[in-house]
Amino acid sequence: MEKEELNKIIEKIESENSKEKAFFGIHYVDAGDELFIKANKYGLELFANELLKASRNADEIIQNSEKNILTFDPKEKWITSDIWLAYIEPKADNRIDINDKPYKKKWKDKIFEYGCLTIVGIGIIVFIAGIFAIISWFR
Repeated sequence: MEKEELNKIIEKIESENSKEKAFFGIHYVDAGDELFIKANKYGLELFANELLKASRNADEIIQNSEKNILTFDPKEKWITSDIWLAYIEPKADNRIDINDKPYKKKWKDKIFEYGCLTIVGIGIIVFIAGIFAIISWFR
């Protein structure tokens, strides 16, 4: 998108959303490694607005070697996170598909695979030998 288009969207979001009603937060579940977003419509749109600002200013931020990040204002009352996002760091690089490179098994993978199969095989042999030993007690 062009900067003019982004500016129009940003202005519209800022004019139509009340920061007093908005809340947006990234929280974590105490019993696990899960993160989730808790927000209302206004908070989601204000957060999207921050991302749009980062997109609009990305080229300038990338070219500036001194300040190459876009920070969030920690005093914003609408941000109510357990986990605080400090900044956005735009990068000029394109995403690299991990799926483009097929995974090659390394020697450690092969040893682990055959080692597990060997342990399972020994376990089965020991189990069968134990069954025969128990049967021989009753003869």
